[in-house]
Amino acid sequence: MQDIKAALERLLGPNVGIGVTDPRDSPSGLWPEEAAALPRAIPKRRAEYAAGRRAARQAMGALGLPAAAILNANDRAPIWPAGLTGSIAHCDDCCIAAVTLTSAHRALGIDLEPAKPLDADLIPTICCQTEQDWVAGQADPGLAAMTIFCAKEAIYKAQYPLTGQVIGYDAVTVHLADGDFAITAHPTLPDMQGAVVIKGGLILAVACA
Repeated sequence: MQDIKAALERLLGPNVGIGVTDPRDSPSGLWPEEAAALPRAIPKRRAEYAAGRRAARQAMGALGLPAAAILNANDRAPIWPAGLTGSIAHCDDCCIAAVTLTSAHRALGIDLEPAKPLDADLIPTICCQTEQDWVAGQADPGLAAMTIFCAKEAIYKAQYPLTGQVIGYDAVTVHLADGDFAITAHPTLPDMQGAVVIKGGLILAVACA
């Protein structure tokens, strides 16, 4: 997990706080108002939620900011304290939060996926024709497609707080090169930039607006 944290720090720079926790740990560290939001959650969901909140408070602390409760809006998106924005992502064995001041980034989106090939039958759903052509020319097309999927998940998280739009995979085209990705997006979406890294068996993508 420290490899993933270091990679994210390199991608985002010093103005973003990073927290990393293990969702397999006991679901400790929830503030009372956070716990109240999960009255009927199954143990796995509660552990993931708690890991995300611990990671978020680690990230806030890394910026020298006081800890705060991170509640959910009706759409389940995190409600960040005034003046902050961030993103939380997790997979089975890693949870990451990134937090920054809105004066540095209007919004952030991060995503984590296992570094394994995307099912071939899902590639046409996730990737537009331009992306499919790029994927087909890569040494591991399935892994390349999973990387695009991860990038698009991060993009979705970055744009949603600004637009409130529920977008499909066809709303953006990702152009990957040397760890960075350029984004061709629908005109109603904000300008965004992103980066991706594969480390420790995981794909990590971040998008910033």
